Amino acid sequence: MSFKGYGILILIFTMLLLPSTFGCALTRTSSQGSSTSQMPEQEASLSGYVTDTSTNPLSGALVRVYFHGTFVENSSDMFGYYHVEHIPLCYCFKNATCSKPGYHTTWVLLSISENTTHNFSLTAQNQTCYPVFNGTIGTNGWYVSCVNISFRINGDVDTVFYKMDGDVWNQYTTPFQICSDGRHMFYWYYTYDNNTSAELLAMLSIDRTNPEVNVTIERIGINKFHCAINALDETSNINRIELLVDGVLYRIIDMVPYQGVITCFGNHHISIVVFDNAGNSVNSTFISSDCYVSSFRHQQFFLSQTLFVQQILLRIQNISTAIILLFSLAQDGTPSTSSRHFSQIQTML
Repeated sequence: MSFKGYGILILIFTMLLLPSTFGCALTRTSSQGSSTSQMPEQEASLSGYVTDTSTNPLSGALVRVYFHGTFVENSSDMFGYYHVEHIPLCYCFKNATCSKPGYHTTWVLLSISENTTHNFSLTAQNQTCYPVFNGTIGTNGWYVSCVNISFRINGDVDTVFYKMDGDVWNQYTTPFQICSDGRHMFYWYYTYDNNTSAELLAMLSIDRTNPEVNVTIERIGINKFHCAINALDETSNINRIELLVDGVLYRIIDMVPYQGVITCFGNHHISIVVFDNAGNSVNSTFISSDCYVSSFRHQQFFLSQTLFVQQILLRIQNISTAIILLFSLAQDGTPSTSSRHFSQIQTML
């Protein structure tokens, strides 16, 4: 028998002795097709608590675990607890970081297996960054001059950005000046340790312009004048109008329209001073001829009534004194005495 025949007989004999082996192999291949069986990948986890240096729990702290060019993360809850899952279980060290705005980021190399625990403690950065407004302050929070602006910076602040109203963001480098009138919204934010602060806001109010005033005086009688006051301030608006007679404040007017009647008795300086809400003022003064203000709409003014009564009483007193001097003249008719008494009587009358 040839070698070829012996080979065939050996092959047949082997198949008869080991049917289960070949059958199993043929069946597995048939049922699995081209797919390959894999063991399920085992996963690790990392959990623990995040606190500050005083062991107070920190919520919202972000814990990340880096591996194989990617990462998984989880944030701490109100109790400071975090739990990071789906970490591949392998025998290598993994970088775990913990960060929160306003705190220094911390990191650690960990060999993480199933249910690994690690607590993080974060240190506050204590950084401060806010604008300082330097100018002449008026009233009601208004500046009445240009305002120099600088920033007070403490701690780990890297860069500061600012803008006013709807302008574009600018990087702060040196102090600058703002002079435009109006109520401005001043925004700023800053960066620190690869973090960005929230957008912050401060109000800046500037009014460098005096109010406008126009006083109209119209004669409506022999000793009567109609007075109308038109006042305007486009930035901070009119606050009040002060009425002064001979430098003495008699009334504050804060209602519109500002108008009334002036009745005349005696010579007086009448001043009308208009103030805006920033404290700027403008003065309109005129000299009256025998005038006192009797009334304004919405307000009653009797500015010189006391003075008028005093003048009448003084006139009565002078007349009484003159009568006494006349009696004295009648009793003593010497020329020198008569001349002196006549001079005193003319002065009093």
